[in-house]
Amino acid sequence: MYEGFDLTAFLLGLPLGMLITGILVYFSIRKGKRERRYDERYTKIHHGARSISWYTTSAFILISWTFVIMYERPSLAFFVLTAIWIVHMTSYGIGAYIMNQKY
Repeated sequence: MYEGFDLTAFLLGLPLGMLITGILVYFSIRKGKRERRYDERYTKIHHGARSISWYTTSAFILISWTFVIMYERPSLAFFVLTAIWIVHMTSYGIGAYIMNQKY
């Protein structure tokens, strides 16, 4: 079924790759904190960027959802997009709740 795909190598390599990436990210963040790279300006810029990205993703999901309903009828693609939309909106709701509790 999976010609040329070694499942053992994949299952060994995936956690190893994730571990190496985690270690690199950890040391990069530590170095950035020492250099005071994550100041108020950085935070404000990245919060704005995430906000724009969230709105763009929301619009794209809704447009894709509309095209899937019009051209494919409710099939697997419709349910996948519906699940993505539910996760997207639920994560926003949970994030808004957490942030409201902080402030």
